[in-house]
This record gives sequence, structure tokens and C-alpha cells, in this order.
Amino acid sequence: MKKLMIWLLPATAVLAVVGVAVGVVVRAAYRAKQSQNVKLAAQDLKVTPELELAVTRGLDYLARTQRTDGSWPGQHGQVSGVVGLATLAFLGHGEMPNEGKYGDVIKRSVDYIVSTQESNGLLSGKDKASPMYSHGFATLALAEVYGMIDDPRIGPALKQAVGLIVSTQNRLGAWRYSVGSTDADITVTGAQMVALRAAANAGIEVPPETIRQGVAYVRRLFCPGGGFGYQRPSSPNHARAGIGLLVMSLSGEPDSPEVQATANWLLARGPVLRRESHFYYACYYCAQGMYQAGGKYWRQWNDTMTPALIALQQADGSWPAARGGVVCDTAFALLAMELNYNFLPIYQR
Repeated sequence: MKKLMIWLLPATAVLAVVGVAVGVVVRAAYRAKQSQNVKLAAQDLKVTPELELAVTRGLDYLARTQRTDGSWPGQHGQVSGVVGLATLAFLGHGEMPNEGKYGDVIKRSVDYIVSTQESNGLLSGKDKASPMYSHGFATLALAEVYGMIDDPRIGPALKQAVGLIVSTQNRLGAWRYSVGSTDADITVTGAQMVALRAAANAGIEVPPETIRQGVAYVRRLFCPGGGFGYQRPSSPNHARAGIGLLVMSLSGEPDSPEVQATANWLLARGPVLRRESHFYYACYYCAQGMYQAGGKYWRQWNDTMTPALIALQQADGSWPAARGGVVCDTAFALLAMELNYNFLPIYQR
């Protein structure tokens, strides 16, 4: 029952079906969650003055550099998935569309994501190399903002985006870079699986069989001793371990042997090193995975990762670009640290 219940419609979705103003309900619940987090911060979460300053400076950078169409300049700034990650960074600090200091920034970014949707539901923007990667993060952003903003375009756009993910799952039970890919890998698959979980949380119907097949694919990539491989169960690294840990935790398998072994593997391996490939991406996924693992796993990870990320912040509030470009990597750094606020539903235990 536990594994099935995780995909049932939440109360807010039922309200939406019968025509009640779901946005009002979601916004009220969101604000209540903000108050609750003041108490949680003294327990597992650590919202220190240093963290708050770093996050605010990072959000100020993103707000200051956003273009009028809702995208960002520079490398990957017009990719819908990167715009989605930047949007999530604002929501992760408890910001709301059309409210407060960053309300207009969030609204413009959502406008941009919706405007890039293609007739088949794809949300990729300028990403022609790996459109399904972009699609996963953009769909996640729409799922998290759905119900927070009175915009009749978001619901249909989100449903169409989810429909594309479901319809393009291939015979392996997974996804890769393009809509018609017949092969798969854990990174693109992870983006789709997290997006589907967020959409289900928002009340969008997600077939249980789609999730079952996705979990089965990720499980096949588990490496003996802990961690997950890219396309086969070998050569685990921080990023792939974090993805596998997160996907299985969010998909009803938090107590599985694979999750337990991977959480221990990450704890023994230690923090992500700056010289590692995809550094911020790895921080992003490892933070979420270890937060889901909870207890000593999250506390030890957070105590090391958050100060290290704060120390890397540049004078203008951004983080130095590694592989994703400055906007993408700044969003990844912010989201990794913002777990301490516990605001976004997809990042909560």
C-alpha cells in the first residue's frame, strides 16, 4: 500500500477537479509550510545567516541578469530546462509568482517556458542537442509552480508535457536525449522520473506502470557495493549515485537495499570535489538524495557541502560556471543549499 499511495492524487488535485480555486489552497498551504520550517530549522535544517545571505545574493544575481523575455543570456540561458532550474531556485527560497521582490522574475520565466512548448508537448527551448534533458527540468518547474499562479496556460502545458514523457518511455523503461531515442541512461531518465513525481504531487495523472518500468530500469544500473552506473551497472560516481538514490526514494523504494547501500557509499566516499566533472550537478542530486536518506546521511553531507558551496560564491552573487554555464550552475548550487528551507514539495521527505 505504501508504494501505491505515493502516486495517488493529493487533496489539492481533487479540489481542482471539482472547480474550487486550487491556487488559493496551494498558496495558503505554502505559507503555512514556511511558518512550520522555522521550527524545523532548529532540527535537521540549518538556515544560518551565512546561508540566507548566500542564497539572497544568488537570487539577486539571477533576477538582475534575467532578460525581458524570461530567459537568461550566456551559455544555455535560453534552454527551457535551465530557465526551469532558475525558476525552481526562487521557489526553493519560498518565493511566489506575482508576489514580493522576485514575483515578476518568476512570472517571466514561467511565461518563457510555456512559450517554448512545441506541438508534441516538448519543452526544450534552444536545446537541440539533448531536448529531453531540458524537457524534464522544465516540466518539473511547471509542476512545482502549478496552483501557485493564476494562469490558465500552465495546467494544459503541464499535462501535455507529462503526456510526452509517458508516451516516449522506450522498451527499456527509460529515456535518453531525444524524443525517439531507443537507448537510455540514468541522467535523462532521472530528470523524467522526478518530473513525473512532481506532476503526480500536483494532481496530474501519471500511469503507475510508467513509474514501475522507470524504477526497474534504474535498479538494473545499481552497482554492487553502492552507487549507480550510466548505462550499465559499473563505474558509479557522485552524480549518478545521487540520481539513483533520489529516484528510488521518491518512487516508493526508500528502504530498498539499493538505497541503503548507495547512501552509505556516498557517505564513505565523501563530498563532491571541485575538480570532478559536473560538480554542481552532482551537488544538486547528491544533496537531494542524502536529504531523502535523512538522519546522519543528510546532516554529515549538509555540514560539509553547504559551507563549501558558500565559499565558492563569486562577488556578483553567481557561482563560477563548470559545465552547465553560469545560470545553470548557480541554480544547481542554490537548489542544493535550499533544501535547508524545505519549501518545495518535490524536495520534501
